[in-house]
Formats: sequence, structure tokens, C-alpha cells
Amino acid sequence: MTLLRLYDFAAGPLFAFSFSVFLLGSGWRVLRFLLLARAADPAALRGFRPAWALKSILHWLIPANITARENALTTAAGFAFHLALMGVALCFSAHVVLVDLAWNVSWPTLPDEAADWLTYLFLASAAFLAWRRVKLPHVRALTTASDWLVLALTTLPMLTGLMAYRQWGDYDLMITLHVLSGNLMLLAVPFTKLSHAVLFFVSRAVTGSDFGKRNVGAW
Repeated sequence: MTLLRLYDFAAGPLFAFSFSVFLLGSGWRVLRFLLLARAADPAALRGFRPAWALKSILHWLIPANITARENALTTAAGFAFHLALMGVALCFSAHVVLVDLAWNVSWPTLPDEAADWLTYLFLASAAFLAWRRVKLPHVRALTTASDWLVLALTTLPMLTGLMAYRQWGDYDLMITLHVLSGNLMLLAVPFTKLSHAVLFFVSRAVTGSDFGKRNVGAW
């Protein structure tokens, strides 16, 4: 299969398949989480309080939690990593065009220059987080092969996308690797630690609602 045919396959049928697995798999992970939460503590889901759930989510997204305040540099790198990844993945013009071609759905996009700088920010944050896992003994002791896999799965699409955009190396090869690695990341979300992309909001909502009922404040 030539690179052009491989790209067409990856950007067409494979992307549709990967996105479907991402949606269905993520939906199943959310349902499974709720079923396990109900089995472990039936009262946690009874009388769900949306206001407290939202307060807990915002408490961690701002961030306004103790962990974030005590680890300011790591928190900044983590937020830069996630926000840059989401910004480029969701709002880069080429990505929105791909979705529009597949499902006739579109939304506002970032200027290409902004997406370019967000990619640099992401790669710098990824490098810092990788360095931290290697250099800090207490982090290194907790780091598993799965953690490195997740970091690689998120970094490869950004790196190959930048190389294709900047035309570093063979463009056809880089853009094909970019699309393939992006599909791989989507496929991996429901089955790896990347599932926190959706489970974070569900777990924080359940925890926040339960803590609200106990009058112990947002956590």
C-alpha cells in the first residue's frame, strides 16, 4: 500500500472506526464506573446534586485544590499539557475539516499560528513530565510501562503533526504517521489510563455530589 492510499484509509474509514470505538468505549467506561459506584455505595448516586458536582469539577479545573497549590510547577506543566492537547486536537483547522468531511459537523477553529505555539507548549510540558518521571525517585518508583505508553500515545500525534506542518522530513510520511498515531490514541482511550479524559468528570461529579450531601465542602 502506498503512503497516499494509507493516508486516505487512515483519514477515512480508519478515522471513522477509531472515533466510533472512542465514543462507544468511553460510554461503556462511564456506565461501568457508575455501576461499580452504585454497587460500592448505593447512597452515593441517590439524590444526585448537580450544583455540588459542578463545584467539585471546577474546584479541580481552576485549580483550587491542595495538591495543585503544593505542586505549582507540576500543576502548571500538567495544565499546559492537557489544554494544549485539547486545543490542538479539537480546534486545529485541519482536524475540524476532517470531522466536517466525515459527519458534516464543524465549529470555530484556532489560527494555525496559535495551534503551532500550543504544540510547542505541549511538547515542552511533555518533556518536563517525562524528566520528572525519570529524575524524581518517588515519581520514578510509581511510574509503570503503562504511564510511558500513555505519554507516547499523546506525544506522537502532536510531534508528527508539527513535523508535517513545518515540513520537517518527508511530508507524506509525517502526515500519514500523524493520522495513524491520532487514530491509535483515539482507540486507546477506553482501554488505557487515557480514559481519565472522560472518567475525570464523572468521578469528580459523583464525589462532589456525595461530599455535598455530607456537608464537607468541595474536594
